[in-house]
Amino acid sequence: MNQKNHMRGFTLVELLVVIAIIGILVALLLPAIQAAREAARRMHCSNNLKQLSLASLTYHNSYQCFPPGFMVVNERGEINGGWAWAVFLMPFIEESPLQDKLNVSEYTLSQVVSDPNLLPMLATVIDVFMCPSSDIEPLREYHNGMGDMVSTANYTCCRGFFRYSGQTHLDQPNNGIFYGESNVRCSQITDGLSNTFALGERTVLPGDRTNPKKWPSWCGPGGLTATGGIASTVSSSVYDKMNHPTDMHLFSSDHSGGANFCFADGSVHFISDSIHSDSGGVSPDNDGTHDQFVFAAEKGLVGTYQLLGVINDGQPISSDY
Repeated sequence: MNQKNHMRGFTLVELLVVIAIIGILVALLLPAIQAAREAARRMHCSNNLKQLSLASLTYHNSYQCFPPGFMVVNERGEINGGWAWAVFLMPFIEESPLQDKLNVSEYTLSQVVSDPNLLPMLATVIDVFMCPSSDIEPLREYHNGMGDMVSTANYTCCRGFFRYSGQTHLDQPNNGIFYGESNVRCSQITDGLSNTFALGERTVLPGDRTNPKKWPSWCGPGGLTATGGIASTVSSSVYDKMNHPTDMHLFSSDHSGGANFCFADGSVHFISDSIHSDSGGVSPDNDGTHDQFVFAAEKGLVGTYQLLGVINDGQPISSDY
């Protein structure tokens, strides 16, 4: 046989080298692919918040105020917590049929969770409330231990700076747009609509991943969970997992480097977790007051992040945050 016509194949070494090169190329491309996918998920999340912000403004145009952060008094006149802001926005995000079935103008949340015919409605998954980057499950168990499920959510309203924790403080006014029984108008946001948080992201913090009862839900806190599940504060920085790994009151996200927020003017911005954050020595708990916050802000002691969460601190904010 003529050697010139002999077809020479790959040796084992050459084949292994080719496989190694392909593996290296895949390893180099994988981070770029993952980054592109995360960028798409972050954009999807931003679009969700944009829809919710426009719904909030449409609600304001209809009722001359933003919806309440959450209702406080239940059907027995007890301070127990009730329907959340998201339920009041349903007619403006094409979810009127669900709101009608829940009959929120007649029934409190406590009554619905006690009704086996209505409780399944709370397990309705609404896509606009779900961030695609979050690993929170779409449903979580209702705390009665009977296997009943309620739908989760990845967005909460901004209560302002103060936590005012405990049932006896649920109806205490805060210095953000949304809090218990709030009805804040645009004219009251004296710091400017473009300088004030309305809604932001909330995912499952490290200490809460094994406790679904603490996962946020769109329906509200009454009979289900604490108010931290539907309302967040700016008392500490975005996703402060080192200092507050289980704090239900903080905004947080599974996006790398920060979280999406929508502002009172309807705009949506990605806020870095490195934004200047400082409480100015003011206690965010029940013993703190808005006057103390304003005094600290006037002294330049309060962080930009905290100022963005308050409607009337009176301090200018640089647009480069």
